[in-house]
Amino acid sequence: MAELDGELVGTVIAGWDGWRAHLYRLAVHPARRGHGIAQTLLDAAEHRLYRLGAPRFDAMVLEGNELGGGFWTERGYAPQEEWRRWVRAADATTEP
Repeated sequence: MAELDGELVGTVIAGWDGWRAHLYRLAVHPARRGHGIAQTLLDAAEHRLYRLGAPRFDAMVLEGNELGGGFWTERGYAPQEEWRRWVRAADATTEP
C-alpha cells in the first residue's frame, strides 16, 4: 500500500507460491498518477519477490487497458499471447 498524508493512494497485490510470482491489481488513485507511486509500489513488490526466490514475474493486465499496458511495457513486461486467464464463478457447489 502507498499512503500520502494518511490517504491511501495506491496498492499492489503480489503473490509467490514458491514457483510463480504474480502481480495483481497495481492501482494508483487517478488524482495521484504521474508522481512515481506505481513505480515505487512495483519496485517494492519485485524486490520482495526476488528475495523470496522468484526467477521471473507475471502481471495481470486487462486487455484494452492502454494506460496500464504502457506502464508494464516500460517496465520490461510483454504479453504472452498463448496464455489466457480462466475463471469460474463461486456458487453453492463450492461449499464442502
